[in-house]
Amino acid sequence: MASRLAALACLTLLLVACNNAVTVELQTGAQAVELAASSVVLPPELRDASVSPAIIRAVDCSATGICPSTVDVPITCEAGVCDPAAHTVAVPVGDVVDFDALLSDARSVLRFVDEIQIVRVDYQVSPNSLTIPLPEVAIYWGPEGAADITAPGVALLGTIPAVDAMTSVTGEMAIDAAGSAAMSDYVVNVSRRIRFFAEAQLDLAPGGAFPDGSATITTNVRVRAI
Repeated sequence: MASRLAALACLTLLLVACNNAVTVELQTGAQAVELAASSVVLPPELRDASVSPAIIRAVDCSATGICPSTVDVPITCEAGVCDPAAHTVAVPVGDVVDFDALLSDARSVLRFVDEIQIVRVDYQVSPNSLTIPLPEVAIYWGPEGAADITAPGVALLGTIPAVDAMTSVTGEMAIDAAGSAAMSDYVVNVSRRIRFFAEAQLDLAPGGAFPDGSATITTNVRVRAI
């Protein structure tokens, strides 16, 4: 890894020596998170296992207006049928990313960092055994000490598009320009250590697939240090 990064740094140095600028491209490495259906706890009364895979039972509530609920997912009576409320899942992604550690092998050619540019963010959803579609996933960055996406300084970095149930995909994440610029400014001027979070909103409906299984989302942020 060290030799490959050093070789890349030297190559970049040759390419931009004409304007006295030095750039080094590196990556955070795989940062993974598992989104599990077990985080969406529905009342057992709503599980209809008479078909495979199981579906969310359409429970008639027209007479009473009362539905079974759980602490995590309120169930309300909508048009005479018990309907689970949308449920937001927000979890940390991977470990703290230390840019000083990532840049350590390039210090011989890059003594000072004036700017961090995000080149691209690759993602992979695999394995994916979720019986429900994986909705759009928002990826956030924040200070090392941030506990969740509501913490001060946490900002949107980009979004991963929705993925069909039990489908594995790879792609390039759509990057939020404002969030990318804020991350660059933070890493250069405040702290070299940050962390990432993922957020998705699951909207379940009567007659739809009952949530089972899990999906692993892996991101790899490629940056350019100048």
